[in-house]
Amino acid sequence: MISIIVHGNCQTDIDRLKIHKSVVKILKKEQEEFYIHSFAKRNSFSNFDFAGGGRGLDTNSNSVWNNSEWISFVKSVHTSSVSEYALNIGTVNRGEKKELIFAPIIFSNDETKALSIAKLYSSASKSGSGIAWFFHRQNKGWKLSGMQIFSFIN
Repeated sequence: MISIIVHGNCQTDIDRLKIHKSVVKILKKEQEEFYIHSFAKRNSFSNFDFAGGGRGLDTNSNSVWNNSEWISFVKSVHTSSVSEYALNIGTVNRGEKKELIFAPIIFSNDETKALSIAKLYSSASKSGSGIAWFFHRQNKGWKLSGMQIFSFIN
């Protein structure tokens, strides 16, 4: 697992931007090239199982999304109350690259957890995946706790 700590105060535009940038950094380490959409959109939440606690495709019992605290947090999310926002970290040239479409970052009420969800889609192959990154607060920053693919798009 890649260890990333994102520093900043919780639930600010700066926190959201830093978390988004850390996800982009992770994907770039995996040699992905993509165009980043300029808005964090709620429709990227589709196919993520909030009602089921966000367990997704990986049911490994040691995974963070199988922790009762995380399951409670995810089940408590009401995406209809989450606001979309501009996200200006993308490239100008879309070209034939994959598209990365972020959902808005969700923070827990106690400010100890953050959930980043995105869709990575290729219009060339008409396929992609939904991916969730689970962050927890560590000192004054955010550390990646785990990531999982929760859906495949065909």
